Order: sequence, then C-alpha cells, then structure tokens
Amino acid sequence: MKKILILVLVLVLGAVFLLYGGYSSAIHYALNPSSANRVTVTVPEGATGSEVADLLYEKGLIKSPTAFNFYLRQNDLSNELKAGRFVFRESDDMARIVEILASGKSSEVVLTLLEGWTTRQIAEKLEIEELTTAEDFMKCLEECEFDFNFIPEGYLEGYLYPDTYFVNPDQYSDEALINRLLNTFKNKLSDEDWEAINASPRSFEDIMIMASIVEREERDPAERPTVAGILWNRFDADIGLGADATVLYGLGRTSGGLSYEDLQSDSPYNTRKYAGLPPTPICNPSITSIHAALYPEDTDYWYYLHDSDGVIHYAKTLDEHNVNKARYIH
Repeated sequence: MKKILILVLVLVLGAVFLLYGGYSSAIHYALNPSSANRVTVTVPEGATGSEVADLLYEKGLIKSPTAFNFYLRQNDLSNELKAGRFVFRESDDMARIVEILASGKSSEVVLTLLEGWTTRQIAEKLEIEELTTAEDFMKCLEECEFDFNFIPEGYLEGYLYPDTYFVNPDQYSDEALINRLLNTFKNKLSDEDWEAINASPRSFEDIMIMASIVEREERDPAERPTVAGILWNRFDADIGLGADATVLYGLGRTSGGLSYEDLQSDSPYNTRKYAGLPPTPICNPSITSIHAALYPEDTDYWYYLHDSDGVIHYAKTLDEHNVNKARYIH
C-alpha cells in the first residue's frame, strides 16, 4: 500500500512539475526572440479572454491559449483586455502582450500611406494619427536636409515611398519619418533598376514624374507599362500628354471631373494645354509605376481612355480614339 501511495505521489509531483514547466515555458515564449518584425492583431469589441487567446495563437504569438487564460485569471486581468488594433513585436513574451492588451494602446501605431498619395495627403494622414500637424510636416519637407543623392532640388513629391510603417509616437519626428520614406524608396529599386536608370537617355527626375502620372492615370498594374509607353510616345513627339491627373494636381485636387474652365487653367501641370512633362511628380508612386516608366511597353498606341467600369481602351489613331469615345464614354 505504501509503495502505491509513493508511486501516486511521484506521479502527481511529476505531473505538477510538467505542468509548471509547460506553463513557465508558455509565459516566456516568443515567436522570434531575436526579431524586431511586427505582427498586428485586431481585437473586436466584446471579445472574451479565450477569443483573444485564439487570435494570438493563430498569429503564433502565444504558445498555448490555455496558459494564456490561466495567466489572465492569475493576474485578475480576464476582463481588462481592450478592443482595437494592436502591434506586437515577434520578440514579445506573454507578459508584454498582456500588458499591451490591458493598456489598450500599442507602443507603435500602424501608419499606412497609400500608393498615389500626394505629400499633402500624407501630411493630413499624419495629423489624423496625431503624430504631427500637416503644416509642420510640409514645412519639414521644405526646410529639413536629407542626404540622398537621387532626390531633386526644391521638392520631395514623388520620393516618399508609400507603404505600411510602424511608428512609435513617443519617438516620432517629421525629419526621421521622411528619412525612412526616402530610404524605403531607395531600397525598392534594385541594382538592376539603378543600372537601367543610369543607362537611360531620360533623366531620373523625368522618369519619376512619368511614374507619378502613370500611377494616377491607371489603376491596373498590368496595364501601366502600356500607358507609360503611350505617354512617352507623346512626350517624344512633343505633343501634350493629355493626362487629366496632372490637371487635377495643378488645381489642388486628386479626384473629380474637369470642367471646360479647368482644362483652360494656365498651369504648368495642365498637360491638356502644354506639351512636355509637368515640373514635378503629381504623387508618390508605387514600384510598379516606377518600373512602368523605366521599362515601358513599346506599342503603336497613341491614345487611351477608360470606360465607366474603369476598363482601359487603346487606339492607334485619333479616329480610332474618337470611335472609342463614342462607344465607351456615356
């Protein structure tokens, strides 16, 4: 009998040891202890601790939902987790994850800058996120100094790369963010791209201006090289590009229709009125638009238009273009 009791005690102690070891391991677990990569998790309103645990487990941020729930109960935090979008580092352990969830605030915010946004739109987004004011950001674009040999003199429109950035509000500065955007831009272009740029008869500034027009003129990345080829054809022939997006930019707008008066505007961005490229990019383009301007499709097309569904239609002659207008523009 005594041997049986001893055996049972050993088994119980062993089970307790294993459970404690497993729990301790779960508490100290991190998806990637040496990584600074981020993982975003959206916790819906009214989510229970168990539901939050499942969300974290699916993302690989915790080792065990059971251990997570036990940790919450042990620390009286089961009802303290907040809803919202949270940013975690892959190196965060359970204690850090729970701390962020209970505080309701990540140490970083997710800053998504959309492709084709102007610098003004970026500035307004930063103000919405309460990182700075639009006025201060625009002022830094003009007055702060940046050490990149590819940026033109006098403006940065076109070179602030659109992407998703993780920003710590406590460490934020306009100058530091702009440096990040410029550095991301630089890194998006491969060595082969830079070789092609250096070998091109066109200046890099002209390529970037064209890329920005292509970005705003064509939504489908697959069609952008063809659109770029058409616009370069028109540029080389010294005739107006006829790009509505440039006219809108000159009017301080990014969308909407154009009136007869708009099309008569005396602006260097009015490519319906003046031949050649506008003086600066009209937005901050994606890498697909930069590639389209750098590696355009060589075709015999000279015209394009979009129908009411956004589908593009090409034409080789003005007569064909007018037929497309009658057929697709209503």
